[in-house]
Amino acid sequence: MTPVLDEEKSNRFQQLIGILRWAIELGRIDILTEVSCLSQHLAEPREGHLIAVYKIFKYLSLRLKNIKGRIVFNGKSMIIDVATFNDFNREKWIDFYPDAREEFPVRMPAPLGNPAHITAYVDANHAGNIKTRRSHTGILIYVNQAPIIWYSKRQNTVEASSLGRSTSHFESALRW
Repeated sequence: MTPVLDEEKSNRFQQLIGILRWAIELGRIDILTEVSCLSQHLAEPREGHLIAVYKIFKYLSLRLKNIKGRIVFNGKSMIIDVATFNDFNREKWIDFYPDAREEFPVRMPAPLGNPAHITAYVDANHAGNIKTRRSHTGILIYVNQAPIIWYSKRQNTVEASSLGRSTSHFESALRW
């Protein structure tokens, strides 16, 4: 509920958001959600939004001093503890998908080299925006241990899951 920025500071806010968006494109996925949320206020930013942007830049400057805080692209396979998934009961799903099997192309060549493991993380903050009650969705996809796709977006509509069909942000990220 801070005051609206004047034209000069508003322009500064928009420039800084643009710089942060480029930083995300270049691999700073640790600030993705915060910048995406602040981008919602480009039309009428307030002093609190500008202060939040300055705090992100302060965070980035502190992280640059700490070598351990950098994101490193790692081509090694992820080690996944299978014991975490012990509660999964395959028999329960046979009723829903009795003929389910993985399909492969007819003329698929034999795989060469080491296999690649794809891991996807998807999350949303349910009604995270207090005023509009809209959620924010985030997606992070890895091949082995290297992030290849990161995506964060405010959902356009508010729907109750039993009343409407939401579009899959995961599908739109994969089309990218």
